[in-house]
Amino acid sequence: MDRMDIENNWSDKVTEKAKISSIQLFMIFIGFLHGSSVILSPAASAKNDAWLAIIFGGLGGALLICMYVAIALLNPSKTLVQILQSRFGTFIGNAVAILYIWYFIHLASLVLRNFGEFIVTVTFPETPIVVTIGIFAALVLYAVNSGIEVMSRLGELFVPFMLFSTVIVMSLSLITTQDFTAFLPLLENGIKPVIDAAFGLMSFPYGETVVFLMVFPHLNSKGKLKGVIALSTGTYMIMSLFIFFRCIAVMGADLFYRVTFSPHLIALLIPEVNMESLIDVNLLIGGGIKISICIYAAAKALSQVFGISDYRKMTTAITVFCVVLSIWVYENILEMFDWAQKVWPFYSIPFQVFIPLILLVLSLKSRKKQLSSDS
Repeated sequence: MDRMDIENNWSDKVTEKAKISSIQLFMIFIGFLHGSSVILSPAASAKNDAWLAIIFGGLGGALLICMYVAIALLNPSKTLVQILQSRFGTFIGNAVAILYIWYFIHLASLVLRNFGEFIVTVTFPETPIVVTIGIFAALVLYAVNSGIEVMSRLGELFVPFMLFSTVIVMSLSLITTQDFTAFLPLLENGIKPVIDAAFGLMSFPYGETVVFLMVFPHLNSKGKLKGVIALSTGTYMIMSLFIFFRCIAVMGADLFYRVTFSPHLIALLIPEVNMESLIDVNLLIGGGIKISICIYAAAKALSQVFGISDYRKMTTAITVFCVVLSIWVYENILEMFDWAQKVWPFYSIPFQVFIPLILLVLSLKSRKKQLSSDS
């Protein structure tokens, strides 16, 4: 057996053969975007102009996602780690891949803390947050160990319920209590809050979809990738606008800016109907998908960097580390909101913009060189 055979054999061992359909990718992509963005919405800082921030941030985020899709199409059947190794070389590629592994683990930890704070604030105020996060993490670990196919099927099953309950039921239930002029006047505080909020939205949640470069190779039909992702992104933008107009019409600009968990408050305002538990389940579905994808990507990337045959060997250790990090990372809920709004967008720029942009340029050069040699 020569060196090439050994490398191919190793590559087969570390590459999961699972495949997901277009509709399954569509569902988990929307679930990931929806994730914790309902709990921590950067657009809320623009108050009644948040709808402009959602549009501008969505357009900027769509450009980032187009870049990730272009990288995936220029490197078919390769994960992010394999793309980094092929474009930067094994040593530098593995070093950058380890940085991404940290980024995915850090993101999973922050989302775990987001939902831990949500549950202990609105549902189980006397339960220690470590218990809530630990139970949630155990459920996520079970899903991740079941594989990307099972995670996608769960998304296919639960995300339609999430979309229906969020957009349709909640809005129709409040149709008699709305003020459709609550988002006026336009640009009352100038354009700067809108630009700041749009920048935050580009990073969170759109830029975080860079993690899907570890998932795209599992799509069973590569020709549908662009269409599926474009439809998912467009659907999420429309859903975000719908949710904003629902929230501000019910609460007004000032309360919308001040309230901690707006979806939960709106559920409490519905007369004669208790929808609180429905909204809690709704948010946990989105958060569960986002955390699962991040832990799956981190474990799979780690297995490819170190040549470990099965990514499941690392999932328990990574999940336990995420639980510990999620408890340690913030002192309180106010620090959590401050970090998400002021630090996270700048912290994420190298992972979401700079490195993917370099990968795109190198991939285009490689494709051009290959086409020249073929001709």
